[in-house]
Amino acid sequence: MQNRCLRKARRAAALTAVLLLLGGCSQQAPTPVSDSGSYWNLTADNEIISYAPVQAGKTIITIGKYQAFDETPLENAIEAEFPDLDIIFVESLGGSDPIAYMALQSRADALPDLMLSTRSAPDNEFLYDLSAESFVSRYNLSSLNAMDIGGKLFQIPAANTVIGIAYNKTLFEQNGWTAPESLEEFYSLCDTIAANGIRPFVPCLKYYTTLESIGLGLSYDSVFSDLEKQTHYNAFIRQEASCEGLMEPIFETLRTLYEKGIITEADFSSSATEVRHSLYAGEYAMMATNLDIVALYQSEQPDCEIDFIGFPTNTPGERWMQMVSGTKLSASKKSMEDTGKQQILLDILDYFSTDQGQSALFQSFSGVSSLTSYQQKAVFAYEDIQTCIQSGRIFFADYFGSNDDIPVFRDWTMGKMAMAEMIKAVDDFKPIDELKLLEEDPIGTAKEAFTRLETSIYMADVMQQITGAEIALMPNNYYYRSNFAEIFQGPIVYPERFILKGTGAKDYLATYQITGSALRELLEHPVINGTQVNVLYAPAGLKLEYAPWADMDENVRSITLADGTALDNDRLYTVAARAGCIDEQYITGPVKEYPEAGSNQEMMTAAIRAAGTISPARDGRVSLIWE
Repeated sequence: MQNRCLRKARRAAALTAVLLLLGGCSQQAPTPVSDSGSYWNLTADNEIISYAPVQAGKTIITIGKYQAFDETPLENAIEAEFPDLDIIFVESLGGSDPIAYMALQSRADALPDLMLSTRSAPDNEFLYDLSAESFVSRYNLSSLNAMDIGGKLFQIPAANTVIGIAYNKTLFEQNGWTAPESLEEFYSLCDTIAANGIRPFVPCLKYYTTLESIGLGLSYDSVFSDLEKQTHYNAFIRQEASCEGLMEPIFETLRTLYEKGIITEADFSSSATEVRHSLYAGEYAMMATNLDIVALYQSEQPDCEIDFIGFPTNTPGERWMQMVSGTKLSASKKSMEDTGKQQILLDILDYFSTDQGQSALFQSFSGVSSLTSYQQKAVFAYEDIQTCIQSGRIFFADYFGSNDDIPVFRDWTMGKMAMAEMIKAVDDFKPIDELKLLEEDPIGTAKEAFTRLETSIYMADVMQQITGAEIALMPNNYYYRSNFAEIFQGPIVYPERFILKGTGAKDYLATYQITGSALRELLEHPVINGTQVNVLYAPAGLKLEYAPWADMDENVRSITLADGTALDNDRLYTVAARAGCIDEQYITGPVKEYPEAGSNQEMMTAAIRAAGTISPARDGRVSLIWE
């Protein structure tokens, strides 16, 4: 099967020679690693699963994070309810297809005990069937039916979400703008905002769900406003009817947004994180989003106020929101077969299925509960959400197609397709099946398993080889602009795992001049997206002693060059990294960008293809100190 990732021959040709060299240097004889007895060795000498220390004498339960959220309130709530447990949240969203990555993890016995994800799971052999558990009866039937797979229930609903428009309320008030009450007002407001040099409405269009939500939301009157249209839409979703005669307004809306200059071609490769931060900064006025922005706004605490409204319609004062299944909770089948863990996991799932547990979940997530007994008091502080829910201005619409279909949407939006061609293309869209991504041709073979730290080190080696820099750095095991994927032993499929979250199309591989003293400061005080974070930079060209469980400012114990010589504080070193991975405060000046290296996914795909077979470089460059 043809590989889904971008294949750009000119990039591959330019990189092959230097990457062949990397293939040779990566296959060093491995040195012994800690005997963990299982994948989840929390004090291995070649891995950092958690930057938080383990609590001695407690049972460890791992929960995989397959989406961005602040886990601290939820972790505290679970541990308060179960004082004998130590809950460890693990960044796990390798790529943009969580179910595919779960399947890869399961093959390597690396799946967490519990998983939180927004994506629906198909029939599979690695998630536990929850259908027979008594707590399932506490959820409303419609939400359970949406997750039913031939009588099996691999997930329970943690939080449904609604999709609408978030806007910078501070910016609006400063300029005397008001939220649009109708579709006509929306387009007029966009013109007004654009005339002030601010982009009015900026969605991240590299996700098919965002494209479809915008089209549905801004054409609600024409597509979803009566039972006949809803029936037609649902028949199309089930592949029992054509989209013709119903969905043309969705497509026309997307093209109208483009022709008016509201959306651009660049939006099809933008970063949702960068869009959100530009909204905070007042560079963008509005964005299409789901309720994740509410929790992210609370944790990021930007210097502005935001508000959340429904999509405006032709009827003034009647905004509508789309509701879809949001965060879902599942359990590892293998973990549930562990007699020492099974009852613990069932107790946690039972707890989540109580009013108290729902309150705990909604400290980390924003959404609408599916628990029949749960009375959400003022679901949110956002008036329009409450108004839409209470007045019934919510429409339920499943998505169609997958991210593979983004090129079709892009070509249509940019005027490269006729309506008849678009209808035929959309009718031919296939339902998403992430597990099929694992059937694609491998890009190479891993002779041994790489931990995520070893994978990050491999990425640093690739960047150093491409650029010729003295040093290369890859943030390790953090959600944004960092690697937390692993390379499992055997054929390497699903290169999408190497996508770095929060990076945009122009966040190229680059080299920078950094003084020795600034380099030391950078490693001791990493700053990503303007915030100091607790993260190790996996290096090439350096040796580090690092204590993951020490206080954030005391992790780095020693830094030398790869040959053991000391850093010269006054000397300028050439350092390679992805744009945005090194904060500007540490950089003396840029040297060169390498757009031909492509995205991190493209870079890694080319490197592994060139090498053929790879092994971890276990050369002792990072010594972990567990104390």
